[in-house]
Amino acid sequence: MDRLDLLLEPFRDTDGLTLTELCRRTGFPRSSAHRMLLQLVRVGWMRRSGTTYHLGPKIVELGALAQAHDRIHSAALRSMYALHRETGLAVHLTVLDNDQVVYLEKVSGAQVTDSTWAGQRRPAEDTVAGLALLARRDGAHPALTGSNGHSLVGGVVHGGECFRHAVAAFAAGDGEIAALSLAGPVEAISEDAVRRLRRAAEHLETTSTA
Repeated sequence: MDRLDLLLEPFRDTDGLTLTELCRRTGFPRSSAHRMLLQLVRVGWMRRSGTTYHLGPKIVELGALAQAHDRIHSAALRSMYALHRETGLAVHLTVLDNDQVVYLEKVSGAQVTDSTWAGQRRPAEDTVAGLALLARRDGAHPALTGSNGHSLVGGVVHGGECFRHAVAAFAAGDGEIAALSLAGPVEAISEDAVRRLRRAAEHLETTSTA
């Protein structure tokens, strides 16, 4: 299972990889990687197009089912669509996994684009959402009071210059913490949008920990 995890990990940030590229990224011998890929293609976890391998329909289906059954995701989805409808901004749902942030869901439209997607994993220190989650987990976090463009105001983190994120972390029950965030041009992150974000996070915390 460890070897399978290593083989699938590179597909987090790309649509398809050749056998040579996978071997280079994982360090697996070509024969071992090829043998595992053949088995994964046979059971539907991978698909092959020419010399390029992609995630297969079965693994995508299982991922979608896991997402649909995820307690935090299910609880937050309605609030996310409401926030997007009311503000016109991109809305993200993230959780903290050790010192990394995982994006569980993104609700957006053509008018707001950024480089995030559902299923993405990034170092928490590199994202405004991650800093908010670290602050919620550990108390005041040094990066939030530094000169890197992030500040913690009333439980909501603001970050960026031309493109801004407003993030509100909340307790999600069972010792977990999550965060809702809004992303868009600086002028679009209004005080009203921040208030709506805070209320949504407070509602989710109340219902999750009740």
